[in-house]
Amino acid sequence: MVSGLSAGSPAVASPTDAAFNSSTGALNVDYANYMSKHDIVYNRPTTEPKHGLTVGNGRTGAMAWQNNGFNMQVSGVDTSQQTAFGAGLLNLSTTPAMDSGYSTFQQRLSLYDGTLTTKYDNNRTVTVMGKPNSEVMGIHVEDTRSGVSAINLDLSLWDVAGLGNSGDVPNIETWRTVSTYADSTGAGLSRGQADPQNFGYTLGATVEGAAYTARVVDGRKVRLSITPDSSYTIWFTASTRLNAPSHNSVAEAKRALAEVKAAGYTSTNNAYLNWWHAFWQKSFVQYSNGSREADYMENVYYLSTYMIAAAGYGNYPAHFINGVFRATGDATKWSNAYWYWNQRDIYNSFLASNHTDLMAGFNKLYSRNFDALKAYTRTRYNVDGIWVPETMGWDGNARGTVNSDFTNNIWSTGTEAAYNMYLQYTYTNDTNYLRNTAYPFMREVAKFYQAKLSFNSSTGKYYVASSHSHETYWNVPNAITDLAAVRTLFPLAIKASNQLGLDASLRPQWQNILDNLIAYPSDTAANTYLPHTPPIAQTRNNENVAAELIWPYDLTGIGYPDQQKAINTWNVRPFPYGNVWANDAIQAARLGLGNQTLQGLKTMLQKYQNYPNGMTSNTNGVFEYLGVHLAATNESLLQSYNDKIRVFPAVPTDSTFVGKFSLLAKGGFMVSSEREAGEIKYVGLKSQFGNAARVVNPWGTQEVRVRRTSDNAIVTTSSSAEITFNTGANQVYVVERTAKPLSSYSQTTLTGTANQGMKSLAGTSSTLGSNATADPMVNNTALTYDNNWHLTNSRGYGDFNDDTHHSTTVDAVASYTFNGTGIQYLSERNGDMGTVDVYLDNVFQATVNLRADGARQVQQVVWQKQGLTRGSHTIRIVNRSTSVGMVDALRITP
Repeated sequence: MVSGLSAGSPAVASPTDAAFNSSTGALNVDYANYMSKHDIVYNRPTTEPKHGLTVGNGRTGAMAWQNNGFNMQVSGVDTSQQTAFGAGLLNLSTTPAMDSGYSTFQQRLSLYDGTLTTKYDNNRTVTVMGKPNSEVMGIHVEDTRSGVSAINLDLSLWDVAGLGNSGDVPNIETWRTVSTYADSTGAGLSRGQADPQNFGYTLGATVEGAAYTARVVDGRKVRLSITPDSSYTIWFTASTRLNAPSHNSVAEAKRALAEVKAAGYTSTNNAYLNWWHAFWQKSFVQYSNGSREADYMENVYYLSTYMIAAAGYGNYPAHFINGVFRATGDATKWSNAYWYWNQRDIYNSFLASNHTDLMAGFNKLYSRNFDALKAYTRTRYNVDGIWVPETMGWDGNARGTVNSDFTNNIWSTGTEAAYNMYLQYTYTNDTNYLRNTAYPFMREVAKFYQAKLSFNSSTGKYYVASSHSHETYWNVPNAITDLAAVRTLFPLAIKASNQLGLDASLRPQWQNILDNLIAYPSDTAANTYLPHTPPIAQTRNNENVAAELIWPYDLTGIGYPDQQKAINTWNVRPFPYGNVWANDAIQAARLGLGNQTLQGLKTMLQKYQNYPNGMTSNTNGVFEYLGVHLAATNESLLQSYNDKIRVFPAVPTDSTFVGKFSLLAKGGFMVSSEREAGEIKYVGLKSQFGNAARVVNPWGTQEVRVRRTSDNAIVTTSSSAEITFNTGANQVYVVERTAKPLSSYSQTTLTGTANQGMKSLAGTSSTLGSNATADPMVNNTALTYDNNWHLTNSRGYGDFNDDTHHSTTVDAVASYTFNGTGIQYLSERNGDMGTVDVYLDNVFQATVNLRADGARQVQQVVWQKQGLTRGSHTIRIVNRSTSVGMVDALRITP
């Protein structure tokens, strides 16, 4: 049972009504109320920065928590190379404290409004919002308490003396150098001011509606002392040198703050709300069922969309690890570049959700580096073409690729980049983009492959002599990713060349390669694809390479002659859901495996959604699993990758499932449909550009008709498995059963009720939000570990959330700070396990022997302590042997 959802539950599903609006060509949705059921709500303060709620305006973002005041870590998309360094900390404190002397607390992330609102009783409200299309955000305070004697706003940086070069910056010293200002305009701090690549930023703030004084506290902290007032707004900015006139971020910070202060909170907030409201009205998804598991998936869908979009409108794309949401100082986990494998996960859903501008921002990273990539390809390969490094810096540099054995011989990234540019064209119909950007990139990548393929004169076949089958199999023949890259790119390059009337001499060369390219490596007996020609090389990473044919290369799926072979390949993939970037659920949807798609979404959340704000503790990434969630959901509801519009191709067989959507298909068709009680009601299409539409008959061979809604003219009638018809630009069409047309359904508007509490995903430790009383169970992923602990998922033994952390290193430490009067430590016991020491509040408690003969024991309470003084306590678990030490979970007594 999914708990905590009753407040936000939709009305009882009705198979007799429909929400399609024949005039607008989309569903009738009361977005404000419908989306309010997906608000993330904390009913008690979080003091854990990693659990902080997220708020952003597309270019600047922050995570918020309560600890000695209202705290946020601020980040900006373009502040540093690959957003490697955070912008700084913001602390708002009052005397008496804002978070003292209250009876009720609620903090709400409103996805529809894009705001974070914190209420203490009825006399204190703190609202975080922003200015759209800017690097400025605001904190609006309503505080009607009497006796407030002081208000301070501090901007600060952590100690940067030991800052590592995680950003791959040319001059790390300029990032270790912090300068400050404090004057009548406000206060701020800056770093990266001498960065030769024009990155760097100023984190600055000012106040509207109250008097203040500004001063420099020390070399990395500035303060605004605000005269107490019942209503005031703090404006702050992470102004970047990259986007500032003359690259002067200090001047830009002062200008931007003065401008927003002059415009005022009310006007700016209205513009901000309108911006987010317009964003959401571009598309719609409902994905729900009776058990409410699917409803949790829907909630994550909208939260994921928000978190990615909140960082998606910078000059550079949102980095898959850094984004604009973190609360870990300058820590960037491990990456100092953009990795295509990871970036594709977070961006590829946004074409279907009708946010092509977000995908355009990702594509721009590669198209803007056209010249640099072409020059480096000439230097490295002596080839006139483009090779794209798998891991690439903001300026197209390949240092992270060529210096890594994992990536230095991957060729296929270029096709992925070129293909995504072509997809941008197919969704937007922008022929200028095709001519000037997408096709030139496609041509150069095709030329690279043309030069690098080998030819066997005895067989007459082109083949790949040696390359990486992505990161997992090194220097192997006929990597399936490269053969897929050619089979994906060359037909499209030929088509675009023909359409544009360019490069006629190249077309027969490309066609000849296509006609004579070696077949994919296969296991004939098992009827599966293989990652490269056998024998299979040593496994170096946990990627399911052979399944790449299904997605993102789009070469097989429902209705293809090799669909069963692709299903077999997916079924025996070596690393099911093996990492935070695993795209298994997307591939399941492409193969029509609806139950597996839903289970895959759940599995990914069980493994990786560890924090109640929707984020992860995983060290390999942050935003990838959220993007995979988006793409898999979209693909389960609508597919058009092969130029056929197919609705509900991969939804669960659960009879209680309800699916409704308005999503964008290739060719510029806004497609809407509804499915309830196992019945698809209709398919609605709004044709943006007047292209011909091809729709798979969702009712098999039942007779359908295509009706133009503007005049109710019947365009065509057919009982075929596919219906093709011409459309007019901006015209709306309905594909409906002749025997049960859309008119047989009553009209409705989709709505909802605001969420008020925590939501839980059944059978997992995944939650969204928090209740007033803490959940007593704390999964092992919530603890803090040193580098000598290892997470194991999908254990299958019966552990809480089916995962544990373990170590075989003496003195390896795990710790957790909690509020309560008691604690239980849960672990497995088994014959291969050793001893651990337990400390509470730095006082030794006991040596615990985890060894037990016989069958493995799970969820065992191996140590506990009750009767503690109510308040904050810290448990520390120290491994004491080279045998296995383990943490499964903690159980807290309030």
